Amino acid sequence: MILEAFLLSLFAGSATVMGGILVCLLGRVSSRIISVSMGFASGVMLLVSFLDLLIEAIDLAPYLDVTLAFAAGSVLIMVIDLFLPHMELGKREEGVLGSDRHRRHLRYRGGKREGMDINSKLLQSGSLILIGITLHNIPEGVIVSAGYSHMPQLGVLIAASIFFHNLPEGIATALPLLSAGSSKRYVVLATFLSGMAEPLGALIGGTLLVGASNEAIGLALAFAGGVMTYITADELIPVAHEYGHKHAVSIGILLGIIFMMFLNVLLRD
Repeated sequence: MILEAFLLSLFAGSATVMGGILVCLLGRVSSRIISVSMGFASGVMLLVSFLDLLIEAIDLAPYLDVTLAFAAGSVLIMVIDLFLPHMELGKREEGVLGSDRHRRHLRYRGGKREGMDINSKLLQSGSLILIGITLHNIPEGVIVSAGYSHMPQLGVLIAASIFFHNLPEGIATALPLLSAGSSKRYVVLATFLSGMAEPLGALIGGTLLVGASNEAIGLALAFAGGVMTYITADELIPVAHEYGHKHAVSIGILLGIIFMMFLNVLLRD
């Protein structure tokens, strides 16, 4: 069980470095594409949280305990976000996704010294994003183990949802680092190491859940649902809308929900 969950988390965590590689290859990513991808990830995460995790949790543990576990997962990830904001910081930092014209203007108006200040801010932003995502990936690995320990198909669904969530996160990590002048090799290495925190979390979760009762697994699933719901509500949807493509976000959310419903059908039949 631990090996399978580890491999699934390895697959999910690999999306972080894929996002980094995408940025290195393209140099910049269309804001519309980012809006759609974040919307898609939001739809995937929400469907798995409520249709799979919570429903399974309610079958395994008392409703009140499930509610408390869901709240605990939300609060934990909220605390991490308050101390280590990452995706929103990377989006709002001036110059991260600015146009080439804007960046040239900054260099011309501010000269060398101002350019160095901007690069320093971008580097700090990218570093905070990297740390925040790494800490997020550890409990996400635990989530995969919790789902797989209850039902292998559920573990696959969770890993798939986290994969689509990690892809835009990898982009959010790579953009400020690359804009600050970091080498492409460093960007790829940084996103790779961040993604590898996920299988580490799977090993931790798998070890803790060996021999666990059905009720304990149910509470773990509810906790996972709280984590995933908060990430979606606080990060993916708000940041997706900040790129200014309202309908693209909505289309992405609907596509993500429909995609996971079809995946549910394929895996559960």
